[in-house]
Amino acid sequence: MAAPFEEEPPTEDVLNSFRAEWKRELEGSQQRQTSPLNAEEKLEQDKHKKAREYFQEGVKLEQTGKLYDAIKFYKKAEQLVPDIEKEVYQITSVQVNPQKMNLSAQVKNEDENHNPVEDTNQDNDDITNLIEKFNRDVCLDNKPTIQQEFENNNVRHIGSLPAELLNLIFKWVVSADLDFRSLENCSLVCKGFYLAARDQDIWRQICIRAFGKSSLSHNIEGIPWRQWYLSSASIHYNGCYVSKMTYIRQGERGFQDHESYRAWHMVTYYRLIRLFPGGKMLMVLSADDPSLTAKLMNNRNFCSIQGVLYGEYRVVEKKLVCVLHKTAPKKSAPKISRRKRRDSMIYYDVPDQDFLLEFQIKGKNSKLLYWSSYKIINKYSTGRETEEDITLSDQNFPRMQFVKVGSYHFESSAPL
Repeated sequence: MAAPFEEEPPTEDVLNSFRAEWKRELEGSQQRQTSPLNAEEKLEQDKHKKAREYFQEGVKLEQTGKLYDAIKFYKKAEQLVPDIEKEVYQITSVQVNPQKMNLSAQVKNEDENHNPVEDTNQDNDDITNLIEKFNRDVCLDNKPTIQQEFENNNVRHIGSLPAELLNLIFKWVVSADLDFRSLENCSLVCKGFYLAARDQDIWRQICIRAFGKSSLSHNIEGIPWRQWYLSSASIHYNGCYVSKMTYIRQGERGFQDHESYRAWHMVTYYRLIRLFPGGKMLMVLSADDPSLTAKLMNNRNFCSIQGVLYGEYRVVEKKLVCVLHKTAPKKSAPKISRRKRRDSMIYYDVPDQDFLLEFQIKGKNSKLLYWSSYKIINKYSTGRETEEDITLSDQNFPRMQFVKVGSYHFESSAPL
């Protein structure tokens, strides 16, 4: 007998089964292609994670003072990921900043509930409000202004000193020579030092030292003394004002030189002015190196340079007015016998001289002095006085530029 007739499956079912099998094959090939990439990414992620763990462990060791062990972990982290520090900073800043913002908001709300505080709606990092910000942080933390980084009961920390004693220490830092650079460097240490360096009493005494007691009556509006000093100050104390002058002079002809030969020499010399706090000053003319000459001008009462002039100065509306004195040497009259009185020597009257100088203060940060006038007053022993008005020119009297001298504020001789 013939085999029974078998019905063929419908065409649509065959197509559907073919499509499903084809889809499974495609998905399988894609998984086989992506599986090596996923493995490489996983290895890279594990390496970055391990590097972050090494770096954070190094941070913990550094905070506890174990610097040598911390360096080992830092090196391991950098060997795995060279830019690990930037990566850790980005990850931790994204995670920590929202918490800090919420915490600060809670603290502000609590403070407003107990003690209302004005909402200034300004950035806390604004440099103009650092004093207010640091004072607010100290009040909220309820801790000393200067805190220990590591607890050590065997050593007494500077933060435990009373405010009056810390104020005296900073007056020694400023010293009588007004060393502002050292004071500003101290203010960069911590919040407590920043507040101590901005103390009103210190800057009030600085203004008195720089401008005299008359400055107390000038600050009528009650501006903070530091701000008032920075807006009023126009001279510098940690260096000298220097100018260079040159001229040509004819030399003498030697016995071997030809009659038509004439020697000419280029002469160079320097004028240096040193201003001291309190109105004292020095002026020197010297042909030596100005850097060496300036180091000898470190005392307002004594200078070993020959021909140095001592005087006083005042600053009046961007003008520097100076008065320098030169006393004539006193000569003792020799004893003359009666026989030689007729043929006695005649001595000329050498006058005492006062030099009146006036400058215009200009330039960036007020570091340039331009000559305005120069007068010499001769005072004779007979009471006669004469006045000479010197003609000013850019060649003979060029502008004077301020140059810092590091040895001036090397040590403090007296407190503010």
